[in-house]
Amino acid sequence: MPSRRAFVVAAALVAVSSGAAAQGSADPAQLVAVMERYAAALRSGNVEALVALYTPNGVFMRENMPAAVGRDALRAAYEEVFAALKVDLAFSIQETEVVGDIAWLRSTSKGKVKVLSSGAETTNSFDELVVFRREQGGWKIRSYMYGSNQPGPQPSK
Repeated sequence: MPSRRAFVVAAALVAVSSGAAAQGSADPAQLVAVMERYAAALRSGNVEALVALYTPNGVFMRENMPAAVGRDALRAAYEEVFAALKVDLAFSIQETEVVGDIAWLRSTSKGKVKVLSSGAETTNSFDELVVFRREQGGWKIRSYMYGSNQPGPQPSK
């Protein structure tokens, strides 16, 4: 009988893993859709649309700034960004991975950033790592981290 029991366990594992793969097959496209909404809200300076993409305890980690944690802090951080900058970035998704109700995405972005106080506009590029959590049937940003991928100042010799 041990062989029959092993067969039943193996069949159950195959059934469970097949169901999980089928259930999650649309997840990468859904993550990309969240990033498309993120890019649109960033371009339009829509703070509330950005905050709505995050979980209630979402985290926004900006370069050289403290992390913004939770919806009130997210709102304040994005208001601060849009008071100083006009941002127009295009995102390119490099990879995604989904494990149950957690997922992550790595992307690059490139575009124009305009400093509102001076009118100076530069082309910038960034690397992003975004962690998602599935909540109430949809994906929300749990943590969004980015950093410039442009070379910084070189040390003098």
